[in-house]
Amino acid sequence: MVKKPILIALSVSCSLMFLSACGGTAPTSSGTDSKDKSTGKPEEAKPITLQAYAYSGALVKEDFDKYIAAPLKQKYPHITLEYVASGKGTSPNELATAGTMPDIIMTGMRQLLVFQELDVPADLTGLMKTNRLDRSLYRKEAIDAIADYGSKGELYALPLYVNFYAMLYNKDIFDRFSVEYPKDQMTWDEVKSLAAKVSKVQDGITYKGLQPADIIDVFAGGLSLSYMDEQNKKAKVTTDGWKKVFEIAKEINSIPGNEPKDPKNIWKGSDDFFKDKNIAMMPYFGTRVQKAAQLNDELGFNWDVVSFPSFKDSPGKSSEVDAQVLALSKTSKHPDEAFKVIQYLTSSEEVQGNLAKMGRALPALNNENLMKSFGADYPLLKTKNINGIFKTTPRQPHKASQYDDIVRKWLKNSFLDHLSGKYDVNTALKTAEEGAAKEIESMKK
Repeated sequence: MVKKPILIALSVSCSLMFLSACGGTAPTSSGTDSKDKSTGKPEEAKPITLQAYAYSGALVKEDFDKYIAAPLKQKYPHITLEYVASGKGTSPNELATAGTMPDIIMTGMRQLLVFQELDVPADLTGLMKTNRLDRSLYRKEAIDAIADYGSKGELYALPLYVNFYAMLYNKDIFDRFSVEYPKDQMTWDEVKSLAAKVSKVQDGITYKGLQPADIIDVFAGGLSLSYMDEQNKKAKVTTDGWKKVFEIAKEINSIPGNEPKDPKNIWKGSDDFFKDKNIAMMPYFGTRVQKAAQLNDELGFNWDVVSFPSFKDSPGKSSEVDAQVLALSKTSKHPDEAFKVIQYLTSSEEVQGNLAKMGRALPALNNENLMKSFGADYPLLKTKNINGIFKTTPRQPHKASQYDDIVRKWLKNSFLDHLSGKYDVNTALKTAEEGAAKEIESMKK
């Protein structure tokens, strides 16, 4: 019997794994066709359970059940996809050591390095060829960024959705001080000047103009700055680019009235925007647009959104490409089925369209028609400046290293010393570079 080719989910009208209505057969895990000897009809696919590990920015279980597990069950009734949350006893290291790594990894693109260090993700290029899945289906900026994590053409994951960046603002604060609202495509210098106009104390309330979340990462991403000298495999942050990051971050946090209430928590501005309700502007990932829509009734203030600010020497660019990705574990006992799940979730117009409706990210597919339903789950977003968000485009990311997080930690600590006046900018960067270099060298030994 000649097997029918397995086509990508965007171009088929039949199931990839059980095509009885179309005259096909259900492949077993070995990829062979099988028939019931008594009836001569295709055997039903045997029920299997796969696990999906939620790590670093993955969908919460409620959204996973609705947008991932439910449509998958309709597509493949014999596959049950279980949600495994990261936590005590289920860290990547613990799972890898115990040999219990789930079949599918759901994580932020940058965290692929965590799993690569543990030799977890399988190279998907062979399975993509076998299943005729063309990478051109996906947003080029996302698939190119993921491909950069392979050294010899490997592709260790596929994008589930692509994050975007935006700047939320509290319209009530601008109205209170009769200050113009933020606009799309502003530069950081323009945003900084605007922040100074609404950083005031009135009626005992301190209003802060601008509190970027993860401020060092936000600015570094806006310049695609590297943390390491890849050629020499050493920390390298004593550069003009990192100097610019430290200087503008300090300027923003030194605006009179805009000083952080607790410098050690300046990385948490995205939470304070909703909780304290006294922050005028908050640039961050687009996930906060969805959060604002979800919390709208209880926020108690009028908000809107504009495009993410850019540096003046790279107008129209937001920050580095970032995506939520799906990777296949090398230890999966059902690699073929697990890959078909990944293929379906990342290339199905239905799944991708429903993810777009959440308003938290862009569909991974290179199909702009899906954007027509962006944010549809929240009718409120029709009243917001959603189109303005996409007036900027992401930057290609720096070459990621497994040591980036170490350097990032030292940079954050040194920035606090710079903000407090303990170190000038050059000393702060030198301290971070030297501290990170020693820690990295210790790890290597």
